[in-house]
Amino acid sequence: MKYVFFFLFPVFAAQSQGLIEHQSQVWYGYYLTHSLNAKWYVQGEAHTRHFIDPLVHHQNAFRAHVHHTIGDNWDLSAGAALFLNTPNDPRTANRLAIPEYRPHLDIVYKHRWSKVRLDHRFRSEMRFNRVTNATRTELTDDINFSNYRLRYRIQALFPFIKRIQGKVNTEILLNAAQENPANELDQHRMFAGVSIPLRDNLTVDVGYLHAFQQRPNLNYYDRSILSIMVYHRIP
Repeated sequence: MKYVFFFLFPVFAAQSQGLIEHQSQVWYGYYLTHSLNAKWYVQGEAHTRHFIDPLVHHQNAFRAHVHHTIGDNWDLSAGAALFLNTPNDPRTANRLAIPEYRPHLDIVYKHRWSKVRLDHRFRSEMRFNRVTNATRTELTDDINFSNYRLRYRIQALFPFIKRIQGKVNTEILLNAAQENPANELDQHRMFAGVSIPLRDNLTVDVGYLHAFQQRPNLNYYDRSILSIMVYHRIP
């Protein structure tokens, strides 16, 4: 029940647990999809993220995955990501980008409810981080396993204005096998925005993302995020 409660009411779940730090960010992303045949396609992603106040870079990310569709409703995929993570404190002078490697598996189930399309995505990912020196100013050659992370997202797409679609989703991210066993509720995300078709194969999604993240010390980040994502499909 506590997972359900956190999934629906993340802020209330944390009111009596730890400190909450508020941050504002902008996330940009580009998705490139290429169909191999009627049942297989590949997708690549590139992302960059920065804080707003102060205006400081936070993350770069690159992900690639291959997909297999089953009928009209199921999509199975596997892939991996490289994240380059700088500190979560935008005011720290040390901005070393630490590589993180994330292999993942996805299962997506899509179905329609009247004029609304509902997507359920289940993702399992492993997280590995490059090790730094004691002062976190230099990278070493070692790589450590960080944790497993389990994710569930439900998303709704619906007609909005003419060809523009509305998009809302919510996602919960749970930790497993992490260093601090109490840090099991990693994040809760909620998104609301629009999907704007520029061409038949090119779409831009713009919206507001709220991310509520539990830190290993059991304090929290409460992030307001402007999200701008470009989706490009090639034959």
